[in-house]
Amino acid sequence: MASMLGSVRSLTRSVIPEAGSQPAVCRWNSTWSMAQERRIRGAETRLAARKKFVEQAIQQEKIKVLEKSQTREWKTGDIYAPHDLSAAEMKKWKKRQSPSTDAFDALSMNPLHQYKNFSIMSEYMSEMGRIRHSSETGLRPVNQRKIAKAIRRAIGLGLMPSVHKHPEILLAAARLKIQRGYAA
Repeated sequence: MASMLGSVRSLTRSVIPEAGSQPAVCRWNSTWSMAQERRIRGAETRLAARKKFVEQAIQQEKIKVLEKSQTREWKTGDIYAPHDLSAAEMKKWKKRQSPSTDAFDALSMNPLHQYKNFSIMSEYMSEMGRIRHSSETGLRPVNQRKIAKAIRRAIGLGLMPSVHKHPEILLAAARLKIQRGYAA
C-alpha cells in the first residue's frame, strides 16, 4: 500500500506542473491539458452565470424602485396604456395634487358651523368613516381642526354614521354609477 501511494505521488508530481515551470512531458500530458481546459471552461461558465445573476439582481432592484415610485392607485376595471406605466407618467402621479386654496376660506365659511351638512362632512371622511389627513383635504391647519371637530360633533349627535358614508351619499353615488352605465 505504501509503495502504491508513493507511485501515485510521483505520478502527480510529473503530471501537475509547479508554479512557473513547464509541465512535464508525459503520456498523460494531453489528459492534463483537457482537464485544465475543462476547469477553465467551468470557471468561465460560473463567471458568466454570476454576471447574469448580478445583472438580474440589478434589474430586480430597478423594478422595485419603479414599483415604489408608482403612486397611482389602480382600481378594478381601470384601462391603461403601456405609456401609463412609464417613469415619466409615474412621476406625474407621484406629485399629490392637493387643492392650492382652502375651500372654506374661498367660500368664507366656518367649517364648525357645517356639522349639520352631511354632504360636506362626508367629503372629508374616508369610506370607512375616518377623517381624511390634511395632505388629502388641502385645508389649512386651523380649518382642518375645525372640520375634524365638526365631524366628531355630527357623529356624536347621531347626524352621521361613524363607520361609513351617509346613506344618502351612498345612494347618490349608486345612482350616478347606474346613469353612467356601470354595474351597481
